[in-house]
Amino acid sequence: MIATTAAPASSTLTGTVPLVRFALRRDRIRLAVWISSLTLMMVYAPNAIKLAYPDEAQRQSRVNLLKTPAGIMLGGPMFGGNETDLGVMMANELTLTLIVAASILAVLTVIRHTRAEEESGAAELMLSSIVGRHAHTVAALIVVALVNSVLTVTMTVAMAASGFAVADTAAMVLGITAVATVFGVLAGLSAQLWRQSRTATGATLAALATAALVRGAGDVIDNSGSALSWLSPIAWAQQMRPFVDLRWWPLGLLAALTAVLVTATLALERRRQYDEGVLASSGERSRARPVGGVFGLQLVLQRGMTVGWAVSLLIAGAAFGSMTKSLLDAADDNPLLARVLSAQGTDGVYTTMTQFLAAATTAYVVSVVVRLYRDEESGIAEAVLAGSVSRWTWLLSAVGAALTGAAILLACASLGNGLGAGLTLGEPQAIVRLILAALAFLPAMAVVAGIAALGVALRHPGIGWLAVTFVVAALYLGALLRLPRWLIDASPVGRIHAPSSISVVSLAVMVVIAVAVTLTAGFVYRRRDVV
Repeated sequence: MIATTAAPASSTLTGTVPLVRFALRRDRIRLAVWISSLTLMMVYAPNAIKLAYPDEAQRQSRVNLLKTPAGIMLGGPMFGGNETDLGVMMANELTLTLIVAASILAVLTVIRHTRAEEESGAAELMLSSIVGRHAHTVAALIVVALVNSVLTVTMTVAMAASGFAVADTAAMVLGITAVATVFGVLAGLSAQLWRQSRTATGATLAALATAALVRGAGDVIDNSGSALSWLSPIAWAQQMRPFVDLRWWPLGLLAALTAVLVTATLALERRRQYDEGVLASSGERSRARPVGGVFGLQLVLQRGMTVGWAVSLLIAGAAFGSMTKSLLDAADDNPLLARVLSAQGTDGVYTTMTQFLAAATTAYVVSVVVRLYRDEESGIAEAVLAGSVSRWTWLLSAVGAALTGAAILLACASLGNGLGAGLTLGEPQAIVRLILAALAFLPAMAVVAGIAALGVALRHPGIGWLAVTFVVAALYLGALLRLPRWLIDASPVGRIHAPSSISVVSLAVMVVIAVAVTLTAGFVYRRRDVV
C-alpha cells in the first residue's frame, strides 16, 4: 500500500520507488508471460530453421526468398557475407519481429501506468498522497527499463546457450530492447499530448508501424541500408550488424534519442493540467451525425483502432502475397516446399498466409471485447448501464462490433494478399477468391469473441488473450513441438483451410459453439455486479 497523506511532496520525483514496486507487483503475471514468451522465441526460432532447412542449399533458397522486396520489408537488410550462417539468418529474420513485440509490450505498459490511470481516476488517488509531479511517469519508464534489462539478460542467455557467439547475441538483443525502450518513452510522451489512453496508444503504435515501413522501404532501395533507412530507429538496431560485422556505435544513437524523449516528456508534463492533454480534445461538432444506438456507439469507439488495424493488415497481406511467386520458385531447391505444393498447389500457400492473417485478427477481436472490462474499471459502463441499456445489449453489442471489425480486417488483409499474389503471378481472379476465403474465418472469430466475452463476464479478461495465445501457438509451434493432432485441431483458425477446402460442417459447428459460449457469457454477465 502507498500511504496517503496531505503533506506536500518534497521533490517532483518523491514516491517514485513505491510506485515502481506497486506497478511491478500489479503486473507480475502479465510481465512474466511476456518475458517468458519472448525468451522462448530465442530458443524456438533457431531450432525451427534447423528443422525446416537442414542443409546449405535449402538455407540458400530461404535467403533468396528474403532478398525479395517483401522479404526485406518483413525481415531486415542483407549485408552480404555468409548469409546462410544461422546467426546471420537469425539477426536478419528475428530482429524486426522481436523489436515490434518488445515495443508493443513497452507501449502498453507505459500507457497502462500513466494515461490509463488518469482516465480511471486511480492516479488522482495516488497523487493526493506524498507523490511528486513526475513520479507517476518516471515510475512507468523505470518499469519499462527494468523489464527490458531482464529481457536483455534472459534472451541473450537463451540464444547464446544454443551455441551462438555471446558478443553478437548480446548486440542483437541490446538493439531490440533499446528500440523497445525508445517506443516506451515515446508512449510516455504521447500520454502527455493526448487525454485519452486509446489515442495515445494508437498514436505510438502508428509511429512504430511507420518506423517499420520507413526502415523496410529504405532497405528495399539499398539492401544494406539507404539514407531513408537511417530515419528509423529500427534501422539503427539492425545496423549494429551482429554476426556480420559487429559495431556498437548505433546503440549510442538509440541512447541519445531516449534521453531526448525523456526530457521532452517531463517538460510537457510540467506544462499540462492533471487529466488533460497538451493537445486539446476536439469539442462536440454541431453537424455530427447522431450515434445509432449502443451498437453504433461501439463501432464509433473502435473506429480508430479498426482503421489502423485494417491498414496494417492490408500492407501485411500485400507483402505476403508478393512472396507467393518466390515461394513457388524456391520449391525447385527445397524438397519440403515441393512436397507441400505438389499436394496442395498454390492454394496451400494461400491457406497458410490467410491463416496467419486470421490469427493476427483474433488479437483485434479480443481487444474490442475486453474493452468492456476496462470500461467497467473506468466507470463508463456504469454510466451506460444506469440508463435503459441492458447487460445483454451492452455485451452483445461489443461482440457484434468485434465481428464487424473482423470482417473488415479480413477483407482488407485478403485484398492485400490477392493484389500481391495476383500481380506477381498474373492471376487477378485470386483477389476475389482470397476475399471470400478470408471471410470463411468469421465463425472462428466468433468463437474467439465468445471466449473473450466469457472472460469479461467472469472478471478474467486474460482468458481472451489466452485464446489468442493458443491460436498463435497451435499455428506456429504445433508441428515443431509435436503437439497432438487433436490439440492443434482445437484451434478454430487451424480448423479452416480456405481456399484449399471449406468444410460447411466445421463452420456450422463453430457457429453453434460461438453462440453457446456467448449466451453463457451473457447469462453470467447479467447476474453479476459491475466492477
